[in-house]
Amino acid sequence: MKNKKDIVIFVIVVFFLQCQSNPKQTTNSALNQEQKTATMDTSTYFKSEEEWKKVLTDEEFHVLREAGTERAYTGKYTDLKDDGNYYCKACGHLLFTSTTKYHSGCGWPAFYDKAGNNAVITRMDYSFGMTRIEVLCKRCESHLGHVFDDGPKDKTGLRYCINSISLTFEKAATDKTKTK
Repeated sequence: MKNKKDIVIFVIVVFFLQCQSNPKQTTNSALNQEQKTATMDTSTYFKSEEEWKKVLTDEEFHVLREAGTERAYTGKYTDLKDDGNYYCKACGHLLFTSTTKYHSGCGWPAFYDKAGNNAVITRMDYSFGMTRIEVLCKRCESHLGHVFDDGPKDKTGLRYCINSISLTFEKAATDKTKTK
């Protein structure tokens, strides 16, 4: 009888330990730091879903507001190498710069860093039976893509994998007054 009692106690202890574990923990400290610093700013840009439907195309709405994904290798910014800034398609908020963009081969634009602590926020995404970290515009909370910890190790170690359709690109201004 004592063995059964020990087994029951063991199962109860394991159960309570499982309940107390934090599913948001990751093994990458850079990713954990990213999540901490991305939640500092509280300013937001609010529109109802009906208002978003009026200003976004059906495909933009699906990606930005319903957390959809465009097909890999179809986005217009995947291979773009121009200097400039990437803004949220929904609200115009600065998200990424070309200085942190790199070719990852994933089929979507990839960045190893965001354009400052006020650019994006992250949250856990358990959709489709996977555990990922979703990236959203900090200002309007539109879905942008996901962040992974397989980026350039000599930089942040992060890979922000972002849907082109969620972005607007503004080419850097060139100084026309320069002489040769």
